[in-house]
Amino acid sequence: MGKICGKRAYALLERIAYERLGGSPEEAQAAQTLLDELASFGLQGHIEIFPIPTSTIQVAKLEVLEPYQAEYEVAGYGLTGNTDAEGLVADLVYAEGAGEVNLLGTAGKIVLINEGLPLEKYEKLAKAQVAGFISIGGRLWEREDLPRRSIREPYFKHGKIPGVSIRAADALEMVQKGASKVRLTLQQDECEVDSRNVIAEIKGTRYPEEVVVFAAHYDSVPYSAGANDNGAGSVILMELARQFAQQPPLRTVRFCWFGSEELGLLGSFAYVKQHEAELDSIKFVINVDVAGGYLGQNVTFVMAPDALKGYVEILAKQEGLEMGIRHDVYSSDAIPFAEKGIPGINFCRFGAPIHNRHDQLEYISPARLEELASFVWLFSEKTVNATVFPVARELPDNVKKSLQKYLEARRGKDTSK
Repeated sequence: MGKICGKRAYALLERIAYERLGGSPEEAQAAQTLLDELASFGLQGHIEIFPIPTSTIQVAKLEVLEPYQAEYEVAGYGLTGNTDAEGLVADLVYAEGAGEVNLLGTAGKIVLINEGLPLEKYEKLAKAQVAGFISIGGRLWEREDLPRRSIREPYFKHGKIPGVSIRAADALEMVQKGASKVRLTLQQDECEVDSRNVIAEIKGTRYPEEVVVFAAHYDSVPYSAGANDNGAGSVILMELARQFAQQPPLRTVRFCWFGSEELGLLGSFAYVKQHEAELDSIKFVINVDVAGGYLGQNVTFVMAPDALKGYVEILAKQEGLEMGIRHDVYSSDAIPFAEKGIPGINFCRFGAPIHNRHDQLEYISPARLEELASFVWLFSEKTVNATVFPVARELPDNVKKSLQKYLEARRGKDTSK
């Protein structure tokens, strides 16, 4: 039987290391590359399509009108609606983190807010009845790419608030110069496009009705080649599929490369929704998200009973692999399964750049890919081929509480969707 090969994994990573936004032609191209790689060792995969909301920004413009005149480069915040064609003129308030005090008296005004727009902050902007927002992005000491961001479906219930992103250095200048009145112009076309999950399965030879799902997302964020996040996890999954194809497992293994994870785990949520009737057969989820960095540290997030945490700690020591173990949720594609009561584990290596244009191949090591992939294979082979499945299909209370908090932050207090 062939072994896990870091160089082979890296060669596949080279073929998908380009911007792969959810629902884009590039995401579809990467999906086909994964299908072709599966076929190269005899596995027939298929694509499952699901719709996602998206937008095309036509105009995004910010002008300071008082007490000085200037125009700053901005990026439109996707799915936040439109201003009139001539723009929205309003007083500007720097509302910092959008706290209660900061938002007093901001109705009908445009607010400049610190980086990040979680659902809770957006809800506060809506309740304050602001007319528009400008989100600060990046670092003061670097003139980085303008953040290209969108709100998501859970935000829609609070209405559309036209918004843009601005570089931190430009935001600083506006605050220093006391910008007090601005014109914000945002025009965008909103629609739905197709995103894709890539699925391949190997039936179990003894317990085909018991399924272990292997997951990794293959989309990236804007500007990023997504080598670390999560091309690396995607190629590790391919190595695992190759091993199981050569040595058929006792239980069914299902490999899922999810699309649009970076837009809110949309691919894995779509999969769980589409396969609701089949979820009872899924015993466990093994997810790989970020891996392969020359610099960094290995971390495992256990979303399963306590005994599994101890087992991974022992196995890592036996194999001579330094591994931090956290008994907590991890924001990735095991989450939608956990919501349905299915335990999971997330293997990661933190350290290489993510979520920016610096997430490139140069920071990824074939040896580190092989190291983590080999450990995940060892854990997976023992788990999938166990005489009695070793992980109880339940979530401990601490993980349930963390999961509830995560889902509330993602959706608001209503976690029924």
